Amino acid sequence: MSARLLAVITPGEEATALSSLTGLVMIARAAQAEVRLAYFRDLPPARVDRHDRLVADTDAEMARIAAAATQTLGSAARVFDDVAVETVVRFGRPRREVALEAEAYQPRIIVLFSAARDLLTRLRGWALRRRLARQPETRILVLQPTPRAAPRRGPGVEPALTPPARLPARRE
Repeated sequence: MSARLLAVITPGEEATALSSLTGLVMIARAAQAEVRLAYFRDLPPARVDRHDRLVADTDAEMARIAAAATQTLGSAARVFDDVAVETVVRFGRPRREVALEAEAYQPRIIVLFSAARDLLTRLRGWALRRRLARQPETRILVLQPTPRAAPRRGPGVEPALTPPARLPARRE
């Protein structure tokens, strides 16, 4: 597999990325690509207790977050045996780290996940896409969560999650 696919996961998009993983793997199969799931986070602050005593410094927090993210992404990706999937966790400013990862990995396709509803987050995502578009011979794909269809209601149509109507009991 010579083609590479970089899936960018930023804070707030974890659930969207995990739910879109099957679509991502189908894209990788079609492109015959290996997948890198890259999770980007800001540097975490040191953890202190209520008396301001240090419980875990920044390095320990980074190790804890990296282990949890690697375990979550790895267990979700283990379902797909036929596609090579690797996970990477990077800390720093997410937009800068994404650009550095894209430059170092040289992917053919960059997949971004968009779960944002507010305008500010959508503008930040747009700025990131614009920055990544400068990469030569790289395509950018934005996956959005599929909206759930509202159940149809009307004559003769029962919602799937409601129990069927009970018939009146017979009196003899």
